[in-house]
Amino acid sequence: MGRNWFIGVLCVCFVSNVWAQLLDVRLKSGRDNFVLNEQVVVSVSVRNNSDQLAILANEKNWIQFTVSRAQGVPVAKHGNPPEGDVFVLKSGKAVAREVRLDSFFDFSEPGEYVVSAVIVIPNWGNKKIEAMPLRFQIVRGHDMATLERGISIARGGLAPVVRRYTLQKARVNGKLFMYMRVSDDNSPNFKIYNVMALGTMIQTPTPDLGFEVDTSGLVHVCFQSYARNYLYCIVNPAGDLVGRRMYAVNNTKGRPRLYKTVRGGIEISGGQRIVSTWDFPTGRGNPALLPGKRLTLPR
Repeated sequence: MGRNWFIGVLCVCFVSNVWAQLLDVRLKSGRDNFVLNEQVVVSVSVRNNSDQLAILANEKNWIQFTVSRAQGVPVAKHGNPPEGDVFVLKSGKAVAREVRLDSFFDFSEPGEYVVSAVIVIPNWGNKKIEAMPLRFQIVRGHDMATLERGISIARGGLAPVVRRYTLQKARVNGKLFMYMRVSDDNSPNFKIYNVMALGTMIQTPTPDLGFEVDTSGLVHVCFQSYARNYLYCIVNPAGDLVGRRMYAVNNTKGRPRLYKTVRGGIEISGGQRIVSTWDFPTGRGNPALLPGKRLTLPR
């Protein structure tokens, strides 16, 4: 009995492995952790190693995700990812799709998470093929500085609402990054509008960090990214990145600094403007940073 049970399990594992070889499904995030309240986006890549067509996304829930904590405890689910467009994966071809999971699963607690996915192939007899689980950490960012400002809302006759801009730092893939968290001021139950990486930062930055809000409610940040390079970022009250440029220390003008104009605007004084992969809006050479796309962290 025990021997027959073992052989049965072995056969199931072998068949499952064979199907996984015919359709290679992989989950990737490109990083080992995400900061708390940051967008959690994973890439699903599918390669058809068979000699048959594989029709994907022609039914609801063609791909099903499950998320659990490291101890195997299921994570609460808020909904299902939207259906994809119908597409046919020909023999020998591959396709990749990105899915934002934090809109459908609860990542509100720091710790390790495990993401699994199963793809259903209707024209293969509704065969289910599992992807190798993806593991990553959710970590807390370390608060560095905070600014608050009241901003007007669309409807008149109401008091301004408060936006709280918090600079944080956290390590991603072993590198130190500057983050911006935009929230309201309803402590302790903050409404988080966005958490995003502004760029890499050095271990010990200059003490006079540039961090100001202009009269229109835009927040400006200038911080040391490399030994002689600084990143200048602008973020709006919704938490969206408006602009990002890199400056280098200039032997004559010194390092870049923020200064206020007579009309309450914020500009850069000193330094030398240089073109980099961090620039936003970006050119055609770096489509990963186009508006509407998640922030891919340059190396």
